[in-house]
Amino acid sequence: MSMLCKRLALAADLIKPGESVADIGADHARLAIYLAEHKIASRVIIGELSDGPFACACRAVQESALADKISLRQGNGLQVLDSGEVNNVIIAGLGGDTIVEILAYDGDKAASFQRFIFQPMSKARALRQWLANRGWVIEDERLVRENRRVYLVIVSRPGNCPYVLTDLEIDIGPLILKEDNEINRGFIQRYLQKYKHIYVDLMRSPLPKNSELAHDYRKKIVRLEEILGVSQD
Repeated sequence: MSMLCKRLALAADLIKPGESVADIGADHARLAIYLAEHKIASRVIIGELSDGPFACACRAVQESALADKISLRQGNGLQVLDSGEVNNVIIAGLGGDTIVEILAYDGDKAASFQRFIFQPMSKARALRQWLANRGWVIEDERLVRENRRVYLVIVSRPGNCPYVLTDLEIDIGPLILKEDNEINRGFIQRYLQKYKHIYVDLMRSPLPKNSELAHDYRKKIVRLEEILGVSQD
């Protein structure tokens, strides 16, 4: 049976058994093959835009003997899907800003799917801000460590009641800030050190606007120290 890297295995673990899945930007089709092979998903649709990755995904599916379980479609983002065609949409391995572009291209179609699993490689802030502005609920946020790097997975359900996230929640994640575990504490600690460096640089600046920014960063630092202090009690 096929194996997955930790970041994709986490995405697979978040799929409810028996539901349908679309993997957008599937590349080598490893996740789709795993979901079909382990009978986690009732059916899987792969969407891939570029010729090379699409050909690679086709080849991988054909070699896996799961061609009857996986549908391959070439196209851009959610355009390969009909509205409400699957329960779950996975978008992994792209930047948060690119994920936002995919979702925003056809917001009504995006909202027709029950659940999204995002694995942004960068710019998660942009994705969280878009979700809050659209009123999409962040149901889960998890981190996984692989090859000295920490990867983030966000689970969201479309909604229509916009809400406000604090700067800390946009940067780090509202649920990561709340859940006390080792990997979350380490993640928060790195942001704390980053904020402290920025704070020092701002305090050295003679510009009045930077003094105001420094005050904002000081508040973030104090809040994170409170969170980590509670976590370490």
